[in-house]
Amino acid sequence: MTVALTHGVFDLLHAGHMEHLRQCKFVSDRLIVSVVADRFVSKKFIIQDERTRMFQVSMVKGVDEVVLCDAAGPWNLLRSIKPDIYIRKDEYAAQPQPEYAVAKELGIKCLFTKTVPPHTKEIVQRIWSFKDD
Repeated sequence: MTVALTHGVFDLLHAGHMEHLRQCKFVSDRLIVSVVADRFVSKKFIIQDERTRMFQVSMVKGVDEVVLCDAAGPWNLLRSIKPDIYIRKDEYAAQPQPEYAVAKELGIKCLFTKTVPPHTKEIVQRIWSFKDD
């Protein structure tokens, strides 16, 4: 059984998130999704709180388990869950992340899904464009 862990904020769940999760499930038998705790979200603000984001992600077909990442990064989850694969969107492939070193140390394979628009930021900008109508 291949276990995969993916990690993200998943704010304002949209088609881009859904496609990422679909691609993650395609390469795994068991998909665990780590949702970033509110206090570690680096954006200026978040739309949905961590409990709502976790619930929404848990309702996505193919997601087997959702865990809260209550740390600055998922390295502790990598150590405790010990998945076979750690998956992020390909936009993070060229950005060195501390968890990549932890995954390598533990023998966890890192994979990247193809990023599919939209991004949450684009949706928020579209919503804000309606405020003067």
